[in-house]
Amino acid sequence: MNFINKLFFIFSLILLIAILFTTSVYFPLEENSTTQKIVNIPSGTNAKEIVDLLEKNEIIRKNNYTFRILTKLLKLEDQLKYGEYNLSPSMNMLQILGKLVKGEVIAYKITIPEGYTCTQIAELLDKKEVAEKETFLKLVKDSEKTPEGYLFPDTYEVPKKYGAEKMVKTMLSNFNQIAIENKFTDRAEEIGFSLNEIIILASIIEKEAKFSDEKNKVSTVFHNRLKTGMKLQSCATIQYILEEPKERLDENDLKIDSPYNTYLHKGLPPGPICNPGLDSIIAALEPEEEDYLYFVLGENGRHIFSKTYQEHLRNKK
Repeated sequence: MNFINKLFFIFSLILLIAILFTTSVYFPLEENSTTQKIVNIPSGTNAKEIVDLLEKNEIIRKNNYTFRILTKLLKLEDQLKYGEYNLSPSMNMLQILGKLVKGEVIAYKITIPEGYTCTQIAELLDKKEVAEKETFLKLVKDSEKTPEGYLFPDTYEVPKKYGAEKMVKTMLSNFNQIAIENKFTDRAEEIGFSLNEIIILASIIEKEAKFSDEKNKVSTVFHNRLKTGMKLQSCATIQYILEEPKERLDENDLKIDSPYNTYLHKGLPPGPICNPGLDSIIAALEPEEEDYLYFVLGENGRHIFSKTYQEHLRNKK
């Protein structure tokens, strides 16, 4: 074989390899497939193991060295992110790599109910595999300022194993955005309160009022009591002190020595007792212009409001 023939052979071989490589990169395993598969890439999985997982789940061809070569050529080996992915054999390698590099993992909806405490949120996140309970609670406890009251109740879309730190940041960011949109700080200052005081008050309202249309009235009672120097005497603050909530409080419960005991101490407790929703925060900012000082729970789950102690006693009977 002369030099020209050798050169032509080498050139043809390179061209063939290039065509095969390009074909492998741009053409999927099954071009018209409608199959969608959830592929879970655990934390700490390296590039080779990711390729093995894709092969095992029949997303790419078996013994696919092209995928491994491509990750090396593009220097993406350390940029492939773990998590759950929705992948299909109809996707080519560049599409798959794009998802893995961007971390386009499956997001699940998780709803944090209004009035949940940090402990309840931690338990829910743990159950939904979003964040570990103990890690979440440790993060909350070790914070310079406890986020209790500021973890805004809402529906969040997050992947599994999202992590405690990210979840706290996401919820706090959501609160800050809503606070800015609704001008919480300005409105609080207009009625002589700090934002933190409003959130504390809103957390008590959240726990006391079952129905949204009663929240402003409950707010009115507490605002009036604060103005006149009366104790708030909120059963919800006692329940917060107890390790386990009780169906009915007794006299001993009302004597528990705690700064959160609003039967013993005047004014607001030192911090929120739960994470209030928007309705409760608005109610804390907008009490009704009434002289209510008392309320008692009626048989239908609604409260009966009164302006005098004598009227309150009659309502209790």
